[in-house]
Amino acid sequence: MNLELLSCRPSAPTPATRPTILFVHGSYCGAWVWAEHFMPFFAEAGFPSLAVSLRGHGDSEGRFNSATLDDYVADVHAAMDHVDGNCILIGHSLGGLVVQHCLAAGPAAGVGAAVLLSSVPPSGLASSALHLSLFSPDVYMQLGILQSIGPSAVKSEVIRRALFSDATPAEAVAHLMPRFQQESHAICVELINPARPRLPHPSNRPPILVLGGDRDVLVPGFALFETAAYFGADLEIMADAPHGLMLDAAWWRPAADKTLAWLTDQGF
Repeated sequence: MNLELLSCRPSAPTPATRPTILFVHGSYCGAWVWAEHFMPFFAEAGFPSLAVSLRGHGDSEGRFNSATLDDYVADVHAAMDHVDGNCILIGHSLGGLVVQHCLAAGPAAGVGAAVLLSSVPPSGLASSALHLSLFSPDVYMQLGILQSIGPSAVKSEVIRRALFSDATPAEAVAHLMPRFQQESHAICVELINPARPRLPHPSNRPPILVLGGDRDVLVPGFALFETAAYFGADLEIMADAPHGLMLDAAWWRPAADKTLAWLTDQGF
């Protein structure tokens, strides 16, 4: 099965030891979400960058309707086979949970570090879904429509509030809407109560950053705290930041800057 891999390389020579960053997208989208801002930014900072579209997403082959979390983890491992040496994994939302399941063997699995952006927590989405249904019922309903019918039936203004800050123009969101897609029905059920990620042995644990925003209506702050506590990870919560950190007009750069600063502190 061929998986779409987008690539962005540094324009200037970089140390041979500089690891590649492999980006993993979340639900309803593909590798394209990283190509807008994050991949050029990190390539300019000297990191070779790859983004994978999970099976059935973007231009990747395979059917996604019955895809499970294990299938998506296998897709990331397949993408890692294209990386020479250890890589840094950066996953967003569902992609963050996929990355969590890739961490069990630590550096032995080829993971030198991980950044979990607005990530689904280890326990899944049951609590987050209840929070969403109570405090943003219109968003909850529109996500159901996106899953059952597709992006053509969804109100872009509601999706804008679900993913973006007010700084992202409505026309920019309308332009992106046709690129969104339905998600695996199997994984939507599985995410309510998924198998917990296996923790890497402390001696083999790569550095991990959990990064998100306190205006995220899909993954609330309590979910970010859960993920950080589960892995003993560094935690950074940005005031007023939304869910779609890598695409938001106001927040992609602060999120990228904080990620780069953290990677620098880890010695990369």
